Amino acid sequence: MLLAATLGACAAGPAADGTGSAGAQPPMPDSTVGAYLAGQHAIRVEDVSAASRFFDRVLLSDPANPALRRRAFLLRLESGRLDDAAALADELAGGAGESASVARLFLAIEAARRGDFARTIAEVGRFEDTRLNQALGPIVAAWAELGRGDAAAAEQRLARLAGDDGFGGLYRLHAAMLAEAAGQIDLAAERYATALARSDAPPLRLRLAAARFEARNGRLEQALRRVDESDGGISDPVGLKATLRRLAEDGGSDAPTAANGIAEALFDLASALQRDRGSNSAMVFARLALRVRPDFDLAALLIAEILDDRKRFEEALAMYDEVPADSPYRLLSQLRAASSLEGLGRDDDAASRLQALAESRPDLADPLVRLGDLERGRENWQAAIAAYDGALARMGPLEGRNWSVLYTRGIALERSKRWSEAESDFLRALELRPDQPYVLNYLGYSWVDRGQHLDRAKAMIEKAVELRPKDGYIVDSLGWALYRLGDHAGAVTHLERAVALRPTDPTINDHLGDAYWRVGRQAEARFQWQRALTFDPAPELAADIERKLREGLSGPPDRSGIGTADGSARRPG
Repeated sequence: MLLAATLGACAAGPAADGTGSAGAQPPMPDSTVGAYLAGQHAIRVEDVSAASRFFDRVLLSDPANPALRRRAFLLRLESGRLDDAAALADELAGGAGESASVARLFLAIEAARRGDFARTIAEVGRFEDTRLNQALGPIVAAWAELGRGDAAAAEQRLARLAGDDGFGGLYRLHAAMLAEAAGQIDLAAERYATALARSDAPPLRLRLAAARFEARNGRLEQALRRVDESDGGISDPVGLKATLRRLAEDGGSDAPTAANGIAEALFDLASALQRDRGSNSAMVFARLALRVRPDFDLAALLIAEILDDRKRFEEALAMYDEVPADSPYRLLSQLRAASSLEGLGRDDDAASRLQALAESRPDLADPLVRLGDLERGRENWQAAIAAYDGALARMGPLEGRNWSVLYTRGIALERSKRWSEAESDFLRALELRPDQPYVLNYLGYSWVDRGQHLDRAKAMIEKAVELRPKDGYIVDSLGWALYRLGDHAGAVTHLERAVALRPTDPTINDHLGDAYWRVGRQAEARFQWQRALTFDPAPELAADIERKLREGLSGPPDRSGIGTADGSARRPG
């Protein structure tokens, strides 16, 4: 892979402290050694912006050092300092290895920005023969040929991908865009139709590209129908329809150009790399896409998503807020911005933003669903219920995909001791999605806990385990249900497996301790309770465990587990 080896050295793992807020820039150490050590630490916690600054400082002390120049170049790219990266690109492109490949790609992109497509093609000719470059090279060269005015050469370049099954979807998308850019509208329409017909569920990216093409070229009604047929896959259908209508009015605006086509290719590959968890490579490709097309809101969203994954929440928030108000992705960016605010511990700000978003978009339920999730996460049950109520009121007739809102409202209602309403929501959620394991588990456990519908409840939990056999929380529910039903030996079997799946969960360890005690394995029970205390249980659970360590269990099975229907996974995402 083009960047894997080189950039692998630039990201050693997730943030050590788990916070990752960008905040103020850390101070620059006085010494070169201090800057180097600070840079290495910044890489480990995935603070690429700080790492880039620190390695620039190290480079000043030894500016001819080739290893430092390569490291500085890659960090500048990944942190978005592309003007600074340009100062190192020419020299590195003349070398060998991974950093040279990245430098040649960078120079090809810079040439395209200037309209020097002959230079772009020359740089593509210097790409190393890697699997990724077998896709990237022909697409970039094809768009560069179009930029030089040679549509036939562009078709020939792109045709090199036609027989490659691994990149077939990418080829078909860019073949359609290329035809439109060359003014061959009927050919573009035919290519979009062929690409869409290859699957019963075409990728959303392809469907949206086809809709924008149709809106630009006098087929607005067909474009709008594609939005209606999206089956919930589009985050803001109203906003997207408004965009399509604007495209229809503007005619040729937003039509593919050579530079924009290159940006689209970089974004497509960045998205694929991010799905494969190659966030370093994905970040560089996304930065380059935004470089060649500064108004590319999808690339900005992808960069922000990667920053979120790295827990660089303030940097992500800044990127989300740059998505313009008239973008069809503005709603998505603001929902994700609220998540970044949560990551920063600014829950009140996140709630305010979601509330404002809900008020400004009374046609959409998503802001209220997210608000309900936020309030549920901080155990503001009444506020969560109110938000979910509002969301459901906006949804109209419920469909299968709406099961999760009923489920999460049901959890909030159950925690508010409004069981009959909660039960109704869980049952309705199962009508919409009969085999949903989380709902089966929660409702089944709740019935066991209440001594109701015991045979049906046990069967529901067993079905949930069958559907999610490696989910420690659901396996724990089955074990604890058997415990409550008096099958202590059966409970031990399942609770031991639950602990193996979730070894550091205090509730599951406590449950296993109780089951051990009931089958006469008191020493193991005490060990399990002691172990549960090491995993920071909630105060109520900790007090109960300490009582059991002093007194053991006596009499019939008690309600000491402090458990509810989904083990300790109380707030599903």
